[in-house]
Amino acid sequence: MSRPADHAGPAELITRRALFGIFLKAGLAFGGGLGILAVLEQELVTRRQAVDREEFLRLYGLGRVVPSGTMTALAVAYGYRFAGLVGALATTAAILLPGYLMLPLLWGYERVKAVRLVPSFTRGLTVASVGLIFAAALSIGRATLTGWVSLVVFAAALAMAQLLQWNPLLVLGVSAVLGISARALGWA
Repeated sequence: MSRPADHAGPAELITRRALFGIFLKAGLAFGGGLGILAVLEQELVTRRQAVDREEFLRLYGLGRVVPSGTMTALAVAYGYRFAGLVGALATTAAILLPGYLMLPLLWGYERVKAVRLVPSFTRGLTVASVGLIFAAALSIGRATLTGWVSLVVFAAALAMAQLLQWNPLLVLGVSAVLGISARALGWA
């Protein structure tokens, strides 16, 4: 199956090989999902200008609610958008491959974790990962928290998730209703 024909522009310049490389690089990122997100944003929005920030964040939001991993959903969506079914398969394989490559490293870690420097090394990686996650969260926050309505919805979602310990699906639902209501009232 070939790539969908309803998209034109810089995205057409991304080959299947480039897609595989982008998603492999993202899969190797430290920091889990947000580390991967930062790499994808850098590659697709900033460097290649294949999609604009608004579309990138919209697809990320959709990826958060579909019944799969968010980054896997993004891999499928962008792979299909740029290179059809073959692209979706390639990007999915590329983003999952680093996880499988970690298996020998984990086996080796079990054998050397008692070595004196290893705990310091892993603490350093953890701190660096938190920094990457924080940087990605700041980037997303700057792009999405653009007015007082978005700040109110953000604060409400944070309170529902952290203080009230609501189910994430309920938090997303209430936040969506707040956003729709604000737009209907002309506030957003």
